[in-house]
Parts: sequence; structure tokens; C-alpha cells
Amino acid sequence: MKPRDRAIQILNQNGYSFERHGKKHDQFYNPELKCTIPLKRHDFDENDLRYIMKKIKHNGR
Repeated sequence: MKPRDRAIQILNQNGYSFERHGKKHDQFYNPELKCTIPLKRHDFDENDLRYIMKKIKHNGR
């Protein structure tokens, strides 16, 4: 599984849903926490996946 697909799966499992397309990012929004996480469309790698995991953990405190 590609890192970007894995990140989308993790976001969906944590209550985030696709909000809109940006120019270089897609926005995922969690209505319970009222926070948005940007997800890069190109050149997504393992470091970006770690960033997404860190943001989810930080927002869910």
C-alpha cells in the first residue's frame, strides 16, 4: 500500500473526512475536533505519513 493511501485510511479511521481539493493539497476535516489536516498530493513519502500521524495524535489530545 502506498504511503498516501495508508494516510487516507488512517485519517478516515480517526474521524477525518475529505473536505475539498486545494492546489497542491487535499484537505481532511474532523467535525468533532473542528480541525483540518492538509494531505500533499505529490511526492508523498514516509516522512509525510509520520507528520500526519503526529498531527492526528496532537489534535486528539
